[in-house]
Amino acid sequence: MSNHSLKAMLLAGALVLAAPLAAQPTGESVQGTSLLGQPLVTSPNRNANVAPVETLARAARDAKAAFDAGMTVDNATWYGRILFYQGYTKESLAVYDAALKRFPNSPKLLRHQAHRLFSLRQFDKSIEAGLKAAKLYEGQPLEREKLGPDYFPADPDIVQFYLYYHLGQAYFAKHDFANAAKWFTKSGETSMFDRDLSNQTASTYWRYLSLARGGEMIEATRLIDDFDVRLFHLHPKGGSDVYFDAIQLFKGNRAANSFFSDKDSGRAFATADATAASTAYSLANYHLLMGNRDEAKNWLKRAMAVDAWSFFARIQAEADWVALFPGEKP
Repeated sequence: MSNHSLKAMLLAGALVLAAPLAAQPTGESVQGTSLLGQPLVTSPNRNANVAPVETLARAARDAKAAFDAGMTVDNATWYGRILFYQGYTKESLAVYDAALKRFPNSPKLLRHQAHRLFSLRQFDKSIEAGLKAAKLYEGQPLEREKLGPDYFPADPDIVQFYLYYHLGQAYFAKHDFANAAKWFTKSGETSMFDRDLSNQTASTYWRYLSLARGGEMIEATRLIDDFDVRLFHLHPKGGSDVYFDAIQLFKGNRAANSFFSDKDSGRAFATADATAASTAYSLANYHLLMGNRDEAKNWLKRAMAVDAWSFFARIQAEADWVALFPGEKP
């Protein structure tokens, strides 16, 4: 191949990478298919308690403009996050796919790509991207997400926490409980220095289920027996926490017949749908571990009976249903 031809190919590739993505999505959109063959639809003006719809729309326009003007790892990450907050998971994934063509060894982009793939039920691809990111982060200090614009407050999340957490989710959905426990343990470890009790509680919940569902009941029981966080520590101003409450259920400190809730907490991603799916899924696992298969089946149905399809509890309920009740429709 001549130098001239190589130069032309490289230039063409650069032009492709620099080209803007499709127009900012609006309105209803079919994003994919559930594990039960149902369309995954994003409704217009979806709001997951992240920010007002108008603020999300403004942030998306500004993020796309910055991305189109000059792609970087950080503005690609932010643009994909905003699209995901709006419910446009497929479009968010397209942003990360495009950015990774230019920055193929960015563990942060890979972490977000893995999350979107998980949300779209592509578990093997999610694991592949997540493991690549984890390898790139080996021996590296923790990294926090860059903040968004001043008018859109966002938490400076630790990238590695969610990377390991979503690897745990993907393995759990495949019922590879040993690997799920491994990555939920690692996610919890990232929260130990800054004592992020919310992240530690979430990791403990999923690690417990991974161990228990994998038959490691002695280790699982020891884990939650040692969990001594108080609800006040999590939410000093009051309120509930679905993972904290579920740990109390598994410890025997909550009655199963009063556990289900569909209350919107007002916190980000803790909508009525999220609370309903999460509490129902916890009850499904409680009854599975108790040997009450029929009762567990009813709660799996309830965990899936929500419009918001990207919550972990609904995805895991789908995965359990397909594995435990193959050929049946809920």
